[in-house]
Amino acid sequence: MKEYRCTRNALYLHDCLGRDNITARQGHYIKANSAEEAWDKMAIRYPEETAAGFTIQEWQSFDVKVVEIKRDENGNIIE
Repeated sequence: MKEYRCTRNALYLHDCLGRDNITARQGHYIKANSAEEAWDKMAIRYPEETAAGFTIQEWQSFDVKVVEIKRDENGNIIE
């Protein structure tokens, strides 16, 4: 199965960055066998937005490493 980043094309109704700018919108990450299947899954979640459609992009996830950086009382990083 592949992972797809799916974005709702319908205009957002509330005042936010994504209202008029689709690149500022939060993506939905969906595992599916094809882009068409990912579109269908979005249509189930947002049936009232099928006329506007969805932008579907194949996505490749990556590993993220979270580290804690500690500082001393002077603000210097402690190794």
